[in-house]
Amino acid sequence: MKFLQWLHRWTSLIILVQLLLWTISGLYFALVDHHGMKGHQYHQHAELEPLSVEAFAQMDARWWKDFTAITSLRGRKIEGIPQLVIEHAEGTSYLDGRTGAPWQTHQNLAVAIANSTYSGPGAPLQVTPVTATRDLHGWQGNGFRIDYNDDLNTRVYVDRDSGTVLDHRNTPWVVADWMFRLHFMDYTGGRSFNHVVIVSAGILTLWFALSGFILLAKLLSTGEMRINLRKASLQVHRAGQQHTLVGRQQQTVLQVLQQHRMPIESGCGGGGTCALCKVKASSSAPITAAERDLLSASELQEGYRLACQHGLDKLSTVEIKALDVQRHELKLVGTRWLTPMLKELRFVSGQKPVAYQAGQYMQFLIPAATTKRRAEDIPEAFKSAWKYMPTGEMQHSAVRRSYSMASCEACVDGQHELIFTVRYQPPATGDCEPGIGATYLCSMQVGQSIEAEGPYGEFLRQVESPRELFLIGGGAGMAPLRAILQEELQDAGPRHVVYFYGARNRQELVYHEELLSLQRYGQVHYVPVLSEAQTQCQWDGAQGFVHEAALAYLAEHDWQRFDFYLCGPPRMLKATREMLAQLGVAKERIRFDDFGI
Repeated sequence: MKFLQWLHRWTSLIILVQLLLWTISGLYFALVDHHGMKGHQYHQHAELEPLSVEAFAQMDARWWKDFTAITSLRGRKIEGIPQLVIEHAEGTSYLDGRTGAPWQTHQNLAVAIANSTYSGPGAPLQVTPVTATRDLHGWQGNGFRIDYNDDLNTRVYVDRDSGTVLDHRNTPWVVADWMFRLHFMDYTGGRSFNHVVIVSAGILTLWFALSGFILLAKLLSTGEMRINLRKASLQVHRAGQQHTLVGRQQQTVLQVLQQHRMPIESGCGGGGTCALCKVKASSSAPITAAERDLLSASELQEGYRLACQHGLDKLSTVEIKALDVQRHELKLVGTRWLTPMLKELRFVSGQKPVAYQAGQYMQFLIPAATTKRRAEDIPEAFKSAWKYMPTGEMQHSAVRRSYSMASCEACVDGQHELIFTVRYQPPATGDCEPGIGATYLCSMQVGQSIEAEGPYGEFLRQVESPRELFLIGGGAGMAPLRAILQEELQDAGPRHVVYFYGARNRQELVYHEELLSLQRYGQVHYVPVLSEAQTQCQWDGAQGFVHEAALAYLAEHDWQRFDFYLCGPPRMLKATREMLAQLGVAKERIRFDDFGI
């Protein structure tokens, strides 16, 4: 099914490109007149003078005695020279009306013939003998191409064997010719609708339609797509109490729980990648592909499902665990850009301080608003990275977005600040698309407030484990890993910590100097890894993918002495987990946090 989806997407891209070509060429045909398409802007019709009866009488009948089944005998003058045109069983022959010899058009005569049909401002610039040309589809023979030095690059083709003008061509004709090719998918210029490209396009479009129906049927059967707008109720059991929540059938269980302010964990915003929004339903409840990948066989057998993967038409009764979370009004007290795309935000709670553990996160309640993205808010050092980023206003609906604390609770000042690192993403249309929360938070001004709920999350240190900590992160994954590192160092007898952090280039290394300073005390081994290191950065550290650099380190050290903590972009996270699995690390010794971005 995944291959079918992949093929369907690429087929739609090909069809989209062809639709774009049809649109462009169709607009061309609508705006340009047919006379301009023919290349006849400077073409004038030249009447040929017929031969008189007296001129025919002077000709010798022996000139055409060898032709069989003659059907027509005509005479005309070309630039004053008589020509005899004989149509017979083998075709058409042209004779010189003065000698009876086969007609031959010399170069100067070809220019005179071309001039007789040319009405433009130019003069003959060049004469070239030709036997075939792409300008005249299907023509082969002996002829001349006469180029004129006018504004349209006119060229006139004259047939040497008949002394006739084959056609006029110019630059507008070339444009029109390509528009015809694009519109009719006739890229060879064969002037035929029945060719292999258009037949293949028909088969491709048929496949696209059929695969779309197959995927639609699959999504409807699994419940991953819901089109019913009717209201439905959800029975929720929590801590011995029952709650009845009302929502629409096409809403997911996660959306209904959040809509009714029923606390539930969710790190990826409903993307089906973090596996945090587990609820207990019936063991007979349908199982989605995401659940097969993220939940164990025993969890599925016990009826655990992901709230973001099911609508109310599939799950009507669920059990959720009671969470000790509260809503807080957070006031922004400071901001700074750490990298071109990563901004540090410092908040304080307007009520009592928020108690949390390193690795946990808060769910920010992003209100419906019009957000302004201003170029002047970007530091001068980072503006080169923002030259292609959009600025201006963006309207969006209310959404929830989760962000991990970037510092341990004991590491902030007396105000009990909450520190977050938010990675800016270009926003897209739709409530569930990425970029809405990040754009809003990065656009907040000091003094503004926002509601947040939490703390959530179980991406915590294994305090009782005697093993050392091995952290592998990338991008915005720095936040929870930095908090875990700080919390470990606050202990009376901290364990040794190895930290591999991946970034694209040196400018995107987060808290780089801080981590280097920690390394000097010997308790932390910090290894930054750049995937796109540039020579001008004078980088002599590790390069490549962070999971590959970590594997090289583990190959030379005893990996059995570590517990592993992972956080970063989905591809990095997936590759790192696969690397550790191949190494033989047990799952219970690997903890990870998936942001789903």
